[in-house]
Amino acid sequence: MSRAGSKWAWSGLEMLEGRGLMSGGLSGVWEIPNIVYTDLGGPQHLDLYLPTGPAPAGGRPAILALPGGGWRWVDRNSLGITVGALARYGYVVAVADYAYASSTPGSPGVWPTDFEDVRDAVRWLRDNAGRFGIDPSRIAAWGESAGGHLANLLGTYPDGPVNPDGPPADPVGTPTGVSARVQAVVDFYGPTDLTSLYTEDPRDRPFLETFLGGTPDQYPGRYQAASPLLEVTPNDPPFFVIQGTADRANPYDQSTRFAASLRAAGVPTSFLLLPNVPHGFRLKLGTNLNLLPDVLDFLDSALNHHGVGVLPDGLYASRA
Repeated sequence: MSRAGSKWAWSGLEMLEGRGLMSGGLSGVWEIPNIVYTDLGGPQHLDLYLPTGPAPAGGRPAILALPGGGWRWVDRNSLGITVGALARYGYVVAVADYAYASSTPGSPGVWPTDFEDVRDAVRWLRDNAGRFGIDPSRIAAWGESAGGHLANLLGTYPDGPVNPDGPPADPVGTPTGVSARVQAVVDFYGPTDLTSLYTEDPRDRPFLETFLGGTPDQYPGRYQAASPLLEVTPNDPPFFVIQGTADRANPYDQSTRFAASLRAAGVPTSFLLLPNVPHGFRLKLGTNLNLLPDVLDFLDSALNHHGVGVLPDGLYASRA
């Protein structure tokens, strides 16, 4: 089976309901948990959230959401309720696991397996677009922290094989197979320059060493290859980069420099730097720092989406 191969053989939502695979954790949303989207290197799962009712002609836009965890753990539930609720606004949402590293010093690292996993998640959405009413030409990546790092790579890395120890090879001809490129990226405080992160912030060094298998002196090519900042080109999709100035896990200059590089390349870029806000704030729903309106405005514009339906109470009451 290919990395992006699916074990599921559903032909439509009516079959899903008949198999009892739908759950009602979110009002007005079909939820399909624990779908295996790739099984090479160990099975990885995603939870799929679908708007109720028939999809419009051409399908709905989709969001691939990637939780954080320092490249050492992944918890789909940390994003599922918040991001899954966007299905009520007309998005298909997939919250995905990916390979993560051991916390044991000296372990071999998990790069680029985790990145290959999330690329396979994008391909899985495209492979299964007809089954779930997805428009395969409108897929966004959404990530926070380590998940934001991988989302950024989905936006900046070209189709084709991953070079784990250096820059990607120059494309030759037209890429074959299902594309892993996305059409928009929402990045919550994701690292972008891993060499400078290692050099400037000792607190991040143990996480980077277990992720990449060693230090920048040992594996300079790996640190370069895994740095979205170094992969920026004018061909990248629109980005929305969000971070707080009180972030002690990922210095905010990682986002400042990344946004500047994207803009210098001519990539449509929204950048929101929040004074005195720490790491891990997410959307801050129900507070005066509710970022969901800004994120929806960005996604609607980037993916040419006109929301239908109603978001749950407490998320965002009106798009007026």
